[in-house]
Amino acid sequence: MTDASDPTPQPPGPAADAGADVLARGHLHPAILLLRFVDALRQSAFPALVGFAVDRWFLVVALVLFLLQLGHSVVRYLTLEYTLTADELRIREGLLHRQERRIPLDRIQDLGFESTLLRRGLGLVVVMVETASGRGVEARLDALSREQAEHLRDVLLAARPAHADGAGAVTGEVGGDPAPRLGPPPQQPEWLVHRSTTAELLGRGATDLRLGAFAVTGYAAWEFADQLGFFGQMTGVLDDLQRWLLSLPPWLLLTVLTALLFSVMAVGLVTSTLGNLVQFHGFMLVLRGDVLLRRFGLLTTRQKTLPRARVQRVTVEQTWLRRLLGFAVVKADSAGGSRTDGQDTAGGWDVVVPLTRATTAHALLPALLPGIEHTTFSWHPGSKKLVLRTALQGVLLAAAATAAMWWRLGPMALFALLLVPIWTLLGVLIWRNLGWARGDDFFALQHGIIGRTFACVPTAKVQAVVVRQGPLGQLLGVAELTVYVAGGSPTRLPDLTLADARALSRQLADRAARAAAADW
Repeated sequence: MTDASDPTPQPPGPAADAGADVLARGHLHPAILLLRFVDALRQSAFPALVGFAVDRWFLVVALVLFLLQLGHSVVRYLTLEYTLTADELRIREGLLHRQERRIPLDRIQDLGFESTLLRRGLGLVVVMVETASGRGVEARLDALSREQAEHLRDVLLAARPAHADGAGAVTGEVGGDPAPRLGPPPQQPEWLVHRSTTAELLGRGATDLRLGAFAVTGYAAWEFADQLGFFGQMTGVLDDLQRWLLSLPPWLLLTVLTALLFSVMAVGLVTSTLGNLVQFHGFMLVLRGDVLLRRFGLLTTRQKTLPRARVQRVTVEQTWLRRLLGFAVVKADSAGGSRTDGQDTAGGWDVVVPLTRATTAHALLPALLPGIEHTTFSWHPGSKKLVLRTALQGVLLAAAATAAMWWRLGPMALFALLLVPIWTLLGVLIWRNLGWARGDDFFALQHGIIGRTFACVPTAKVQAVVVRQGPLGQLLGVAELTVYVAGGSPTRLPDLTLADARALSRQLADRAARAAAADW
């Protein structure tokens, strides 16, 4: 076995590679053994502490866990080899249970880099390969040297168009192994598309509106401390505090509780703001050739490639507060995974612009979806029957709530009838924010209640179109249209008339079929 740092030429790879155009070949960096040694120590630390405090037999358990973890890491380091050919990325590993994974180049959607503080200190990078399987990371190389990782990315990006065009192969070597290659991949210039300012990142955290998660975390910590008996030792203190609060005048008690609530919200706001600043620190979006690259992160740095041809959907998302302030977040879905609107994927990989002015966000769309600048959208509203449908839902909900609470509250249960005007107002807000448009190459919609989400899908990426009707929809003659792209990210357009939903479904399916036929 050889490492990329070993300059000694090695024999050619396995016989299976003999007829392949090998562009790159290498192994994990030996420094990975130091990381795995630290991991093994951490995993065996708890049984070792129990062994010193309770029973010496736990020291044996700790030693066995340490040796098993470290042994597995050494075997993986010695056996793992990756090979990049003109057709595929191949990864072999294992001793007793050998595994060979082959990923065709034209199935690779994204290539991501990730490096923690410790890895950065050792000059290591985790390389993550995503395909259209929809399950996220298909292959993970932990860890390569930064030079190996960048070389693998450059060769892979250069090889994919060559593979698609049937171009020939080239020669070179990686990790000391002689291998045919096209020569050094040409370094294309990078064009800065967007750079996030510190003020924008602070604004993202301040408008994140996820303070509820902080409150839930605080409640869970409270319950955990109670289970440990921590509060049992403070029963007297808590009783005195409760008596003191109850002795306060009502207006002062309300003031104290309000101050406490705002304190919790303030801590959550600070936590959210600092978390976003650390995660997206130094965010840059650049365009190299036809590939978008994102670089961001303070403690853990991340880099992600996103070929524009792989973009399945772009969304411009505004919570109610961000819409009020005129800001938006831009996200892009590839075939490597799916999410729901308003949700971030792990590591923020789907984020293209963390936060910017809404006008700037829409101006960036041509950089993500080439050709959209030449598309003229004619916007159509949803059916006004949407308001009637939500009003009927309010009637049904109010009737059920009134009947359920009447036996306990009596006439007071009639307050549940307020759900009818509330649901009607909700329907009006949804209808006013709802709209859709179809161009020759793109399908767009916007929806929301107080916030708003704009979504744009290239019609050539459409995998399936589904028209659904619930009981009320069948009664009113309206339907929901759902557009699916690779990876599953669904785009839903509710409350079209049934005729419009079927006509739009046929148009999108026909356009997608023509695009698919052109690819063959």
